Amino acid sequence: MRVNTLSYPLVVASIVWASALCSGFANTWIEPPLRTTTGYPVPQPDTAIVLPAAHGAHPQYAIEWWYWVGHLEAVEGVEAFGFQSTVFRLAGDPATDLSRAGSAAVFGDQQLYMSHAALSEISAQRYHSVERVNREGWQARAATGKLDLWATPIRAHESADGRSFDMDFKLPDTTQVSLTFTPLKPIVSFGQRGLSRKGADPAAVSLYWTYTRLQVEGRIIRQGVVTEVQGVAWQDHEIASSQLGSDLEGWDWTAIQLDDGTEVKAYRLRKADGGSDPWSAVYWIDEAAQVRGVYADQFQWQEDAYWTSPQTGQRYPTSVSIEAIDPRDGRTKHYRLRPLLDAQEFIGNRSENPYWEGACLVLDASGQEIGRAYLELAGYGGGLASELK
Repeated sequence: MRVNTLSYPLVVASIVWASALCSGFANTWIEPPLRTTTGYPVPQPDTAIVLPAAHGAHPQYAIEWWYWVGHLEAVEGVEAFGFQSTVFRLAGDPATDLSRAGSAAVFGDQQLYMSHAALSEISAQRYHSVERVNREGWQARAATGKLDLWATPIRAHESADGRSFDMDFKLPDTTQVSLTFTPLKPIVSFGQRGLSRKGADPAAVSLYWTYTRLQVEGRIIRQGVVTEVQGVAWQDHEIASSQLGSDLEGWDWTAIQLDDGTEVKAYRLRKADGGSDPWSAVYWIDEAAQVRGVYADQFQWQEDAYWTSPQTGQRYPTSVSIEAIDPRDGRTKHYRLRPLLDAQEFIGNRSENPYWEGACLVLDASGQEIGRAYLELAGYGGGLASELK
């Protein structure tokens, strides 16, 4: 029997922070301003997740994105796949009267949508991707109050029965990916008092809402041939108005789904001098969707091996090891990420603005396979970091 997890209230996560154990930087609470210097509202603490409205657009904020990644396998046969589907919403001038956003006078001027979609054919060692940028109107829109999102070539909406999400996208070679996601755990929120901090700037915070484990069913159509697929996915929805601190160049981020039914989210915010920002974090999500986490003092992100793109010349640390002290038992946990395909670089429409986003295996300290992950490496060539500051 499927449980209607979309109707769950926000899990009030018992987040345990180890900063009190740190001898150095202490991640104390920083009150965010009400607005950025450019006039956008800043997300505020203790914002409740109200479903289904939380899945819809929040056009008053400067930046918002919907994000899906996952691992798929053919129902029949041995083919394996990874996929990424992301829609970014970038707001216009905050001084514009949003009540006029539907009028002809401001048609298409208020919201810009950027769509990134990719399919990794692991068995065939092939990677396909597409980027589209559209103004709100003919080729892009996002409803408020529920998930009803269209930004060519990606569509996503809540299913008719209210128990799942449907998402599909098309690639330039006519490949079509159509998937249905059913949450296996309630939605969770990350960060202190519901705010995920991205640096020391008080305004560099976001509302970060996630389904860490979704059951996936769907199909991939290639040159008219249908492959039925199934698997597991991760879904993020992040809302902000000042995404990165001014001293940050980019980030390394991963969503890990372990075979024991738990998940790990980890990210390193990279500073201009090559160091890691103290607000970098590791979170564990247990079987009951309770969240606990630590900051940079309590984990290490080690670059193990690199891949250099023959197209852009960018060098990415695509094999990494993460060691983190788990506050639940005080033990150090080890996660080694190894790419299932080296060439998972997303170049998009501009070759000077690439990033790496790829499907990975997860190994423990002894080299045993313990799960799957998606790894994102942004800002190495300018990347998304410079656009979202």
